[in-house]
Amino acid sequence: MRCLSLLTLALTAASQVRALSVQPGNDAVITDAAGSIASTLMGFYNPATPGVLPAPYGWWEAGAMWSGMIQYWHYTGDATYNDVVSQALVSQAGPGNDFMGPQCEGNDDQGWWALAATSAAEYGLPQPAGSPAWLSLAENVFNEMTGRWGSGSCNGGMKWKIAPSAGYDYKSSIANGVFFQLSARLARLTGDPKYVDWAENVFDWMQAVSLIDGNYNVFDGTDDTKGCIDVDHDKWTYNTGVFLYGSAVLQDHTGDAKWATRTNGLIGAASSFFQSNILVEKCETDNSCDTDQLSFKAYLARWMAATAIMVPSTQGAITPLLAASATGAGAACDGPNTQCGMRWTIDKWDGTQGVGQQLAALEVVHGLLYQSAAAPTAKKLMKRSHPRDFSV
Repeated sequence: MRCLSLLTLALTAASQVRALSVQPGNDAVITDAAGSIASTLMGFYNPATPGVLPAPYGWWEAGAMWSGMIQYWHYTGDATYNDVVSQALVSQAGPGNDFMGPQCEGNDDQGWWALAATSAAEYGLPQPAGSPAWLSLAENVFNEMTGRWGSGSCNGGMKWKIAPSAGYDYKSSIANGVFFQLSARLARLTGDPKYVDWAENVFDWMQAVSLIDGNYNVFDGTDDTKGCIDVDHDKWTYNTGVFLYGSAVLQDHTGDAKWATRTNGLIGAASSFFQSNILVEKCETDNSCDTDQLSFKAYLARWMAATAIMVPSTQGAITPLLAASATGAGAACDGPNTQCGMRWTIDKWDGTQGVGQQLAALEVVHGLLYQSAAAPTAKKLMKRSHPRDFSV
């Protein structure tokens, strides 16, 4: 009987978990918490299948995760996973060095990988011997996207899918958003004004078809078979985030007041996603989030922290949101082996686990370190030597 009692106690102790302590302002504690979350996140990856994640995770989400791991290294200084990340990016470059492999179906899919390559270039991720330059990978994707712009409908806009298939007639905000942010970041990274031109064109088009409204709410997409007048008014965190950071980059790079207006407007629009300063995806409220949507908060958190670096005047609005969200995320990371749940408002693990939940927690926790992080590499703005021409 005593042996049985001891066994029961041992099993109970082994199953006990402890929420992560996240203390805004204590960089050592934050770094330690981020390290624990990152370790569990990387446990979902099997390097025997380079670059990609196992089902049910899409190819795009792997690219998004590698961006997150580059951010993790930049914020914490922990280079443990850099070689894995570098090899993962190279493994998916494809024969054209453009991330156009067999798993690439959407413009946004390809764009997420290009953003990862851009991060690698901005932060100087070590380059594997003989591999294509990070910048060339990103620029190759940009060049291909410019060729797909418009597709003969709605006076512009990027389709969700690259080739005719389900969703081809949908011009999605995320497809346009990754193109916009890619253009903005390439403008700042290279100094070439053509990238500014393209970024301006995308943002202007989004406003023209009311995918970004007068209050800077970003809606999901529109049907180009109906002339882009039928807008899906669903709002998702990552759509706001992708345009927020691109606008912040252009505010820093160009000094144009319109980008300051847009950056501040998008921060205001993002506030609708917070409850008591804690980030909430709308599908959390009825447990309807699909695999993709479970990761969306990661990207708004990522780009809010990056915006606070790029435009310091935004820190007063952003810091309280990141701090409360990170504290809630830490409390949600008390699943076995530091598994993190989706819901950050309930002060405990919600019983779910996965790449999306883990990445979202990582991004918001290590994002608290933004105040001691350097801005991405940049070159000076070159003078525009050509008129804007976006004829289809």
